[in-house]
Amino acid sequence: MARMMRTLLLVSVLSLAACGGGKQDDPFTADMKMICDAGKGHDDVPPELRRIEALRSIAEKVKTAEAARLMASFAQVAPAERGALLAPALAKAGIKRCALFADWQ
Repeated sequence: MARMMRTLLLVSVLSLAACGGGKQDDPFTADMKMICDAGKGHDDVPPELRRIEALRSIAEKVKTAEAARLMASFAQVAPAERGALLAPALAKAGIKRCALFADWQ
């Protein structure tokens, strides 16, 4: 009986691990992932319109004030300054590369 209980416990733990353990991103990290993915799936649209669609999507979906401020700042700084602006936010979210931002630098 004890062996069966250990087996069930092990199966449960492995199932949780396989599903990501139920760990969810904090709201800022979720926003940053959403922002970085906003330009995907619109390859048939010209680049300038793709950016407009991405910004529209971000504006509709952003949940944190911090990510909203970052996007506002990103639009206002010179392209040469964008990397320095983004680096701390991407590091905080654990994101190594953001395709959307890379396209705009």
